[in-house]
Amino acid sequence: MLVWLSRGHSRRREDLHRKTCCLVIAKLVIYTTSKNTADSAASRRLSYCLQTLDFASLVKYLRDLRTVDADDTKGMKLPLDAARRTYNTNSRDVALWHPPSFVKVRYMASRLGKKFLALLYNRRLRAETIARSESLDLRNLTIDNYHGLAYRYYTPEADTDQGLKRIVEEDMQPTHPLPEFDVLVLDEQQDMNPIIYNFVLKLLRDCAKTGTNSPQLMLLGDPRQEIYQFNNADKRFLTHCRDLFTGQYLENGKAHERTWVEINQMVSFRMTSQIIRFINRQLLRGSKPQIEAVKNNPDDPLPRYVVCDAYSDAPLKELKRLLEEEKLPPEEILIMAPSLRSARNPIRDLANLIALEMPEVRLHIPTDDDDSISEKVSAGKLIFASYHQAKGIEREAAILFNFSSSYYDFYDRHPTTLVNVGNVQYVAATRAKKHLVLIHHYEDDYLPFIDRKTLSKYCYRPSGPNSRVKPHRTEKEIERIKMPKFRWKVTDLTRNIPETVVSACFQELGLEMVRQPNDYRVRPDSHVEVAPGDWEAVADITGTAVPAIFEYEQRGTCKLITDVIDSLDKSQKPLDLLSEKYTNHMLDINDRLEEQKLRISDILFMANISNMLTSGYIYKVLSVPFERYTWFTTEHSEAAFNILSKQIGEEARYEVFIGHRFTDITAGNNHASVIGRVDLFDYARLWELKWTSALRPEHVLQVALYAAINKRSRIKKFREKEYVDSQPLEYRERIAKRKTRPKIPIDIDYNNLEDEDLYKKLSRLSNYLLHVPTGQRIKISSPLGGERDGFIEVLKKLIKAKVDPPPLAINDKKFLEEAKNGFPSFVGPCAVPPWLSPGWNKMKKRSKLQLETLEGNTAGSG
Repeated sequence: MLVWLSRGHSRRREDLHRKTCCLVIAKLVIYTTSKNTADSAASRRLSYCLQTLDFASLVKYLRDLRTVDADDTKGMKLPLDAARRTYNTNSRDVALWHPPSFVKVRYMASRLGKKFLALLYNRRLRAETIARSESLDLRNLTIDNYHGLAYRYYTPEADTDQGLKRIVEEDMQPTHPLPEFDVLVLDEQQDMNPIIYNFVLKLLRDCAKTGTNSPQLMLLGDPRQEIYQFNNADKRFLTHCRDLFTGQYLENGKAHERTWVEINQMVSFRMTSQIIRFINRQLLRGSKPQIEAVKNNPDDPLPRYVVCDAYSDAPLKELKRLLEEEKLPPEEILIMAPSLRSARNPIRDLANLIALEMPEVRLHIPTDDDDSISEKVSAGKLIFASYHQAKGIEREAAILFNFSSSYYDFYDRHPTTLVNVGNVQYVAATRAKKHLVLIHHYEDDYLPFIDRKTLSKYCYRPSGPNSRVKPHRTEKEIERIKMPKFRWKVTDLTRNIPETVVSACFQELGLEMVRQPNDYRVRPDSHVEVAPGDWEAVADITGTAVPAIFEYEQRGTCKLITDVIDSLDKSQKPLDLLSEKYTNHMLDINDRLEEQKLRISDILFMANISNMLTSGYIYKVLSVPFERYTWFTTEHSEAAFNILSKQIGEEARYEVFIGHRFTDITAGNNHASVIGRVDLFDYARLWELKWTSALRPEHVLQVALYAAINKRSRIKKFREKEYVDSQPLEYRERIAKRKTRPKIPIDIDYNNLEDEDLYKKLSRLSNYLLHVPTGQRIKISSPLGGERDGFIEVLKKLIKAKVDPPPLAINDKKFLEEAKNGFPSFVGPCAVPPWLSPGWNKMKKRSKLQLETLEGNTAGSG
């Protein structure tokens, strides 16, 4: 961990900073050793450190400190493990309840008598830290996150990066007085990006106007945990703070240049020495600084380097060993892979084996690689996470998949170095406190930085089937792997896009909000208690089910159900893993569809099955009992129907697969192909329906890509009758028997161009994004004339961002030059409209309230 403190010009002030840090650590040691000081020598060493404020001696004392039995820590003010994590080098803010940096900050706030403002990234961490500080009655410590502070003091649009940009670009003034502070603490500084940096400078300028003249700054972070480069996060906002946070402070009426004190802490109080030696020798390969261990128990296990068939039951055996032999509860185990959603992924096979063979083990698997880990849903569960999602989580045991050459083959094709481990894998490897298991698929080669000669010295390599590394790929296969990707799903192209690319894409589009959001919104439960204390996230199920519920209520058809039944007929994976109980339930639901007796719970269940077919994970289908599909009520359905029926015609076609191969757009030597599934077509109107907390910029980009495919392909979306006629007899007979609402014909002959009214409808291509909970509707068009097409330009920009991403880092000189000018190359203009933010509706209400108040005051004065 790296800590930077801005300080004054005098040696006396520098000494004060060192003594303050020394006192912080010393007090923490007092808390944790107050009931374990039988060793008089240890007591004398601690007393000496406290009396002399000898920083170096205190750190050496901490390094020599041995583990205290857990029973000896009961009743202490601060748990032992939290105190040790206070100076944890390899993992920042990994404790869920006592974040290490804020243990220090809280103590400083309690001792120095200054006003502190601490800014974080994580909302959950903010809530926990506020609760802890309030329990200590620290009234001089204000805790917030960057977006939250901007939201409260500037504009509700600031809950997104676009909102932060607009605050700086338009030089917005605070709507009410900013909090007063003498010390500004910036946490996780390696995660800062140019947008947040510009906002912090803006905050400091605005505070200076109100009398807070250049406060002392305290920056906390770990350069090795810089993993969000795709969002332009840069560790140099921490390591180059001298050049980035220049300025003056006032003392006794005189202006002084701000200078800095650097404190490096490279001691781990969490991981065992065995894990640390493996990381130092095999991952860091001698790069400085090395991690030093406090725990040094020779009986702790070595990391396990498991070469096996990762798609077999070998990983399951490793998990069972942790559960049965090591007696670990499931909630103390974390399983990670670079991605949970990639097409061929062994972690999915493991999850399905656990769900089938070990139903007593509850699982939490996020819906997407970008989702945060919900504390409520993950409580008491074995967690699956991507490497990125695992940041900030620690467990007794961690199992890492893709610890082989496959990581660079498929997930990190543009590494900054191959000499030692990259930051993302480093973060993943440092999640385990005691048991670290690394899964290497036997057909992959070793990671390039692994020292094969000494590997067995630092880890245990169990024997078993396929326990020898046997890379089998031919030169042709290797060439194919290294070939730039040229086939994408629409949703993959719009994920993790640099902010500058997003702004450039929006400049190609015309956006019009044709329907403002309602003041009310449809709010079904997003989490369901499936058993006492066992919660499951269901918002993704609701999002899939709502269009299908509307289709059934409006037309009596439900394409979602017929698609699932077709998959069942084809024995599509992973349907073949489900028991007869689930198969029969699906068939019963299909019968109720044909009898027009569907229940909302039926569609919710089939939506869960549909999501399972997309993700490949069966755990959620098994975890939600049939009788618990009750969270979306008749009232919710009626409210959603009221919103949708006013905007969507009765002849709409649902869940339409589209795709196109673009001969004028290349990825490497291949033409780019893009596929997706449009929620519905209403004649020539394309609709994307979203059931999320709010619309986001990536949703607009999804519609733009669908529009690009639609304009180029003119696909068979209007030829349902031809499609039905081409299907097997059994399928056609089932369609013919299906009962539908008499007022809605099942087939419309879209090829009948003699029907002028129909022809007009088909010629009016338009594209809409609809937020179902609020009714907000956005029309997305391509305003560019001539041969230039905005939708195609968006597609080109997104493909280029994936195939040929901008450099992850520029040199230091260029970086500092960019900083002086506000990072113009990294911060594009505010191209995203303000109404496309979660806080816009609240901003609208605030403006309405202010107007009503003003009118009332005017009327009163008149």
